[in-house]
Amino acid sequence: MRSVENRCRESSRPLTIYGVPVAMFLIYLIWCKFPSFMTLWICSGVLTFFGVIAHFGWSWPVLLQRLLHMMRGSRKAGRPWWYRRFYE
Repeated sequence: MRSVENRCRESSRPLTIYGVPVAMFLIYLIWCKFPSFMTLWICSGVLTFFGVIAHFGWSWPVLLQRLLHMMRGSRKAGRPWWYRRFYE
């Protein structure tokens, strides 16, 4: 049997440029509000920082998940599905 390459799985990947999500480039809109070279360098520095850490495998979603994990803690207390369904 021949293996068929499934290209539909590639359709949900976020669009990135050098590992930085394209939506993060909207940070340059701040430069439009406060046009100075210092703001331009800060915006470029933030994007460069995220590009460097994405190169090492720490992308923006990974950083958010780690932050949420640190805020929640390592132990999760929850109720079973049947308790939530019948008693809440």
